[in-house]
Amino acid sequence: MEMLAIEHDTQSLSRLQLFRNVSLDNPALLDLLSLCNYRSLAEGEVILSTREENRYLYIVIKGRLSVQLSSHDDIPYAIVEPGECVGEMSLIDSQACSVTVAAAEKSIVLAIESETLWRMISVSLEIARNLLYIMSERVRYSNLVIADSLEMQHKYQRFATTDALTGLRNRGWLDDVFDREIKRSERDQLPLCLIMIDVDDFKLYNDNYGHLAGDQVLIKVADAIRTPLRPNDLVARFGGEEFVVLLPETTLNNAKIIAERLRKNVSKTDLGMLDGVALPKVTISLGIAARLPGYSLDMMIASADVAMYHAKRKGKNCAVVATDVPVDD
Repeated sequence: MEMLAIEHDTQSLSRLQLFRNVSLDNPALLDLLSLCNYRSLAEGEVILSTREENRYLYIVIKGRLSVQLSSHDDIPYAIVEPGECVGEMSLIDSQACSVTVAAAEKSIVLAIESETLWRMISVSLEIARNLLYIMSERVRYSNLVIADSLEMQHKYQRFATTDALTGLRNRGWLDDVFDREIKRSERDQLPLCLIMIDVDDFKLYNDNYGHLAGDQVLIKVADAIRTPLRPNDLVARFGGEEFVVLLPETTLNNAKIIAERLRKNVSKTDLGMLDGVALPKVTISLGIAARLPGYSLDMMIASADVAMYHAKRKGKNCAVVATDVPVDD
């Protein structure tokens, strides 16, 4: 960092954030300004580091500074333009810098040592007010960044648990939430049933009408399955053309009624048009399993899957109860 022999121009200084509306003809302020100096920065030169204590407020006179959370970051957290300053937070709280600041290009900064800054504040109320404004803007920007980060985090969480095609929950969500519901059923001795669903002849449908048509079928079938369910019922895309529904506090007889309702709703669903051609309707096969004492999620899925396979063998477009499940009286 090279010091420059530049005389202070009060008219130019009055345009800086720190000195806005400040009477710079004040002799006390002029004396303090004489203690400050201009410094030249080469591109990439670091002036604030998380590894070193800071003793200066830097105001950008020319060029731009890059603020980075890490010295290894490629994308800057923020860019400091002419008239703006850096370093005020670490001077106020006497803590190490939380970011790394370097010259984004060849730049000139005005360096104000911490003791000189405090003396300026004691001389001028406007400087104190401007510094508070600068800090509030910094905090507001940080809050916006945090809010954006939280929003992105929520989006990533939704993406992580939601099937992109159908909008239903995905297998990762299923494993967690379904397993908790099964444990609750075991603990409170509540009935619980699970339905495995498979779209009949889906591979043939894809072969005959194309994968875009197949995607449209899955979207429509997902809606047809979701719509008749109760608010506390849980549904997810299991993978491919398979779906799974968990029915909390539901007896086997009621599960059979719900399964039949889903089957009918899918069979009558209009799948719409694709390239001017009406897509033919599809049917589903369903396997129903009830929770038995000691049953895990995998065991219930396996039981319902076998029942669904028997539904396929019976001619499809029907629901079959797992053979290891006793029928309600």
